Amino acid sequence: MPGAYGARSLHRRLIIALGCVAALVGLLGAVGTFQVVRGLATEFDSSLRDAAAHVRANAANPSAARRHLPPEPDDLVVQIWGEKDGAHPGKTSNPDTILPRTGLGFSNIQVAGQQWDVFALGAGSDYIQVAELHSVRTQNALRVAFWSLLPVLALLPILGATIAIIVRVSLRPLDRLGRRVASIDLNNLQPLDGTDAPDELRPFLDSINLMMESMSVRIDAERKFIANAAHELRAPISAMQLHVDNLRNAPAGQHMERLDAIQRSVRRTASLVSQLLGLARAETGTVGKAQADLSLPQIAADVIADLLPLAIDRGVDVGATQLEDLAVRAVEADLRVPVKNLIDNAIRYGGAGAHVDVSVFRTDDKAVVQVVDNGPGIAAADLGRVFDRFYRSGTSDEEGSGLGLSIAETLAGNYGGRVTLANRTDGTSGVIARIELPLR
Repeated sequence: MPGAYGARSLHRRLIIALGCVAALVGLLGAVGTFQVVRGLATEFDSSLRDAAAHVRANAANPSAARRHLPPEPDDLVVQIWGEKDGAHPGKTSNPDTILPRTGLGFSNIQVAGQQWDVFALGAGSDYIQVAELHSVRTQNALRVAFWSLLPVLALLPILGATIAIIVRVSLRPLDRLGRRVASIDLNNLQPLDGTDAPDELRPFLDSINLMMESMSVRIDAERKFIANAAHELRAPISAMQLHVDNLRNAPAGQHMERLDAIQRSVRRTASLVSQLLGLARAETGTVGKAQADLSLPQIAADVIADLLPLAIDRGVDVGATQLEDLAVRAVEADLRVPVKNLIDNAIRYGGAGAHVDVSVFRTDDKAVVQVVDNGPGIAAADLGRVFDRFYRSGTSDEEGSGLGLSIAETLAGNYGGRVTLANRTDGTSGVIARIELPLR
């Protein structure tokens, strides 16, 4: 629902990702600042050295020959050993804190569980030692780091809110596009307007528009198909109803004639329904169908054998002239249907006394099943429409649904092939029908 973002939300992912990056940058900045501040230890050491030098300069002043040096903070101890002093310094800024004498230069010592950073130098016969608590250095470093990072820490919530606002505003075009897609009406598939869409969304938008264009063409074709199917089914059903009415009122001697008419209507209806179902199956493609390597010559020979009774009844000579051993990978029924359709058409429309020659051969990288007849051929006006659904030539007396070639074309197309029909050009009338399938 609007405003709710689940675990898979792009909005939520962007905010989390950018927030983590900002937090990581802040953390790295904190660590870096702390390291830089720790680097100030050199400056602290310099301050110890300067302090020691300052004490040496003062020690050279005769007026400074007193037992105790001017008091310093508890975390800083200045000690001076004279030539005759033993383990204890002759002068100290903090009599309550006695530190042992160290070597010249920088050193670290532990006294009463506390670590001290020490710098010592010589001043004639005197030995000057300046010490500072190490914990004070660390506290100072942390204090400086904290105050350095405080503005960054204060800006982090503002940065997070800014990121959320930027992400929300940046994704608004996607939200608008989603609402447009959700409002698509299958009865009115109009392209989505992408004038205000970001460049990153244009490929997605173009794909949706292309898909809708394809869907629109497909839906229009399906509507036309349903209308034509309803019209084609209405005719034989109406004829059956008429024959039944005539049978009821027919004289006793005409009952068989009326029954024959009813039977013809039933056969035509059954054939039409069968082809409609065949077309529906063909349009589902090859997904989920078990395929095998099939012998094209064997399929052609089987179909010729199946149609031989029809050829004999029509007085047509049908046979094979060339059967090259070729195999294609497909579903057997998907190959038999188009081969049978082309041979059946040649027998039915070739006319009595026609010759139908079936051949299987290879051309380039394609397997070809070719059916050639010497019938009257196809009228030029009909040649461009023979693959249209429910189209039947007005010059033929043959009954049919006008779906056979459409089914054959669809099935061949499912395997990357095609079906072609052309009139012969060798001086003999007739049709050359071909199924071309890629060899794999």
